Amino acid sequence: MPNHFNLRVYGAACELSWVVQQCLDAFDVTRVPGLRGQLLSAVGSIAANTSEGAGRGSPAQFLKHLRIALGYANETRTHLKRAWSEARLPTKEYFSCDAKALVTARMLAALIRRIETDEAHRQNERSAARTPPL
Repeated sequence: MPNHFNLRVYGAACELSWVVQQCLDAFDVTRVPGLRGQLLSAVGSIAANTSEGAGRGSPAQFLKHLRIALGYANETRTHLKRAWSEARLPTKEYFSCDAKALVTARMLAALIRRIETDEAHRQNERSAARTPPL
C-alpha cells in the first residue's frame, strides 16, 4: 500500500481541514449547537481515514477506508452548508471551503475508481492464468 504522505488526496484533505479550522476560528458559528464540533470531526476524519487505509495491508482495506473518507467529505459539505445557511458563515468563506471539499471528494472518488479498476484487471489476469487453453 502507498505511503499516505505521498498521496495528493491526503495533502488535499489536510489542507481542507486547516482551511475549515481557520474559517471556524475567524467566524462565530455557535448559533447552531454542536455544529462546530461535528464539522471539525468530519473534516478531520477525511485525512485520518485516508492515512489509516494506506497503512492497511490490502487493497480491499484501503478501499474500505477511502470510501469512509469519501463519506466524511460529503458530511463535511453538508455541515458547511448548514454553517452558511443557519450559523451565518460568510458566503465567500462557505464557497471557498465547499470548493476544496468538493475537489477532495472528487479526488477520493477518482482514486477509488482507479484502485477498483486495477483490482479488476488483476483478477482477470489471475483467472486467465488459471484457465487452461482449449
